[in-house]
Amino acid sequence: MPELSRRDWATMNLEEVRRQLLKAAAFGKALSPEQLENAAGKIREGLRIFLEETEHLD
Repeated sequence: MPELSRRDWATMNLEEVRRQLLKAAAFGKALSPEQLENAAGKIREGLRIFLEETEHLD
């Protein structure tokens, strides 16, 4: 299996967080502080990668 690009990796992680939050909302499930911290880390890292990847496009 080919290695994911940084952008694909970031997209995959953000989609994973989106699915996790949608599932929790749909079933009225509360996420633990650890799950929320993990999700926040994935969002932060994904956004950092997207910013780095798009900075040179200006």
